[in-house]
Amino acid sequence: MNTLNDVAKAYKSSVLKAINPGVSYSGYKTGSSRAYKTGRLFNSINSSNNIQGMTKLGRDRKSFTFTFNISPNGAPYGKFVHNGTWKMKGRPYGEIAAGSKEVKDAIDDYMNQVVESELEITFESLTDKFLNAGFTVK
Repeated sequence: MNTLNDVAKAYKSSVLKAINPGVSYSGYKTGSSRAYKTGRLFNSINSSNNIQGMTKLGRDRKSFTFTFNISPNGAPYGKFVHNGTWKMKGRPYGEIAAGSKEVKDAIDDYMNQVVESELEITFESLTDKFLNAGFTVK
């Protein structure tokens, strides 16, 4: 059973993988998203983004929001690595992670569970309405 925390774990893992060892990324001159030299960015992102704080379930219990800090304390230059500067192309490790297969699969699993749960509730409600109307439901 996937939860929002499982989706957040997959996302965080994919971001850290995009930073080090890096994944193929043709938008940067080296052809990789690798953004690891001293390990400070990697360690700061890893420690500042806790799984419980990354996700927020909407009031409707059907929508959710992810919050991920790409320039945490100790590595404020992370936003320049991610977005780039006028001299350096960006290595958007957050966007690369969001498009990764692991994250997409985790979101799909979570959403399938949410949809299945909502369908069960809807069908139970319909069954109750049919029974109250005098129909037989098999």
